[in-house]
Amino acid sequence: MIKRIWSDDLGKAIRGLDVLVTNIPIRAKTSTKKIAQEILWMSQNVSPMVPVKTGDLKSTGRVEPTSLGHAVKYGGTAKSGSFVHYAEHVHDDLRPKNWTTPGTGAKYVESHFHRKSREAASEIGNDMQRFIWSIFGRK
Repeated sequence: MIKRIWSDDLGKAIRGLDVLVTNIPIRAKTSTKKIAQEILWMSQNVSPMVPVKTGDLKSTGRVEPTSLGHAVKYGGTAKSGSFVHYAEHVHDDLRPKNWTTPGTGAKYVESHFHRKSREAASEIGNDMQRFIWSIFGRK
């Protein structure tokens, strides 16, 4: 005779693992989106900021999904309707300039990405830990 031994705790653990497998990629994308949104905000409000002459370049700033999470992008159709094709050139141009707006300059996304990346792994890890605790309970 074969006896089956089953525990309610085991069932709960299996259901919890199913939830983890399904939701961890979603939670990771949510975390990267939040971080990208913070980088976008910093690129428009903390030096070095996106240069502003007409406002077209700044108006194209956005967060877009990628295969690995989310990214900050500039360029494309501006709010004015004109097409901004020069975003990469302005971002990467390290030649000395007198920018029209104080606090603006090159590397207005990359510099904030490097600042934020120091904290990002910890933030994503903490978010994942809170998510796991919400499923299995905190011990």
